Amino acid sequence: MKDLLKKANLKGHLLTAISYLIPIVCGAGFLVAIGMAMGGQSQDALIIGKFSFWDAMATMGGKALGLLPVVIATGIAFSVAGKPGIAPGFVVGLIANSISAGFIGGILGGYIAGFLALYLLKNLKVPNWAKGLMPTLIVPFVTAFVSSLIMIYLIGGPISAFTSWLTTFLKGLSSSSRIVFGGVVGVLSGVDFGGPLNKTVYAFVLTLQAEGVKEPLTALQLVNTALLVSVWLILLPN
Repeated sequence: MKDLLKKANLKGHLLTAISYLIPIVCGAGFLVAIGMAMGGQSQDALIIGKFSFWDAMATMGGKALGLLPVVIATGIAFSVAGKPGIAPGFVVGLIANSISAGFIGGILGGYIAGFLALYLLKNLKVPNWAKGLMPTLIVPFVTAFVSSLIMIYLIGGPISAFTSWLTTFLKGLSSSSRIVFGGVVGVLSGVDFGGPLNKTVYAFVLTLQAEGVKEPLTALQLVNTALLVSVWLILLPN
């Protein structure tokens, strides 16, 4: 079992996808922060003539952050199967979003789409004239269809329920409990700055961010900023 998990390289694919995700989170986060700091609000829809420039900025960032499950699913599927995994990862991520399976659903959906696409690429036999269609049409279509059905009818419901429970639990924490939780997040993220543990914590807080729990991500950003400033001060010439 250990050999199988090691060969699957689940952690490596997740870390690769998170590395793709971080610039999107940073960019979208700045858009939201600047827009809301200037009085804007993230809106469901921008109706011409009924929003300000700052509303537009906040909405841009908010919509981007709302697509985190899609981005992580696409990144994982691409890491596993290459280009044939992009389309099915994107589709299953959208499905995870639409049934409220959230970031966790996006992660699992990305693995399902990626490994299914990889399996089809290696094992599906087609006539010679159709081999050129395998990576561009056949594999993406079949994988997107099957993995989306799995997400909708098998794993989406339990994941959605768990995500809802986790969100409710964290929102119900007292102020002191939130401080302790934020401290734990900060310590774990700073143990191996930029390494696997840091990225694992980052994935967890992004899961919460996608569900509207913003405090853990704020704590993580504060710790990362403090670490960067500390490194800069250490390296600064006397």
